Amino acid sequence: MSFKTTWARLTKTPEQGSGDTKPFFISGTQGALVCLHGLTGTPFEVRPLGVALADDGFTVVGPVLAGHAQDPEALIKTRWPEWLATANEAVDRAVASNGGRAVGIVGFSTGGLLALRLARQRPKDVAALAVIATPLRMKSSQRRAIRWLNLLPNFVVDSPLGYVPKWGGPDVQDPIMKLKNPGLPVMPLPALNSLLDLMQEVRADLPSIMQPTLVAHGQKDTTIPMEDSLEIAGSLGSEQVERLWLERSGHLAGIDLEKHILAEALSKFFKRHLPHN
Repeated sequence: MSFKTTWARLTKTPEQGSGDTKPFFISGTQGALVCLHGLTGTPFEVRPLGVALADDGFTVVGPVLAGHAQDPEALIKTRWPEWLATANEAVDRAVASNGGRAVGIVGFSTGGLLALRLARQRPKDVAALAVIATPLRMKSSQRRAIRWLNLLPNFVVDSPLGYVPKWGGPDVQDPIMKLKNPGLPVMPLPALNSLLDLMQEVRADLPSIMQPTLVAHGQKDTTIPMEDSLEIAGSLGSEQVERLWLERSGHLAGIDLEKHILAEALSKFFKRHLPHN
């Protein structure tokens, strides 16, 4: 019996679904986009958006972030600079496929943090970005608990005691997608600790990000508060910030009930802001 199955039975957390976890690349002619999934997630979280954007003519790159789409033991060995390195490689591929022209990034949750970081670091290569349900802060009690628990000996942090169960399963309103979602049912403490570090880096980046940005959030999201998206939208240096609030969507908006609305908004946004052939 696998670690994931054992842990799910011990904690009564849902097991992973059977959705496609593989990276994707779809060639198009309208410009190029990178789609980044979230922490403990897989490209499944952004695949419907990627397919819809490809249907509208975009080249779309959907990588697997370092340590993801495997098991908790693989993720526990990585930190945010390694997740960012994967995202950087995806941007390189998108730029190359786009004749050297700047590209767009769609970032979901932690993928949104990576998108913001890349926009700050690579302004010549990132022309516009969309961030969906992106975390910017944690409650002070959560932050202190994560920092303290990561000070425990490695044999504790690296054991099943070092994983936080997702008690309610995937935060998505669509029941079919909730069952199919193949994201991990637990969150490793070292990954959460690294996420706190990444949040801190990105908060400092926001005033220096000048690219057009679409900020989207599901109003039924119980994972990341709407206040985080409001703070992002209000802190960016860009003069072109659009907001999209999805009334019926949970955290995983890219696979939820209004994914078609989100995909249409993304397509219109990037058609306006990406360089044309």
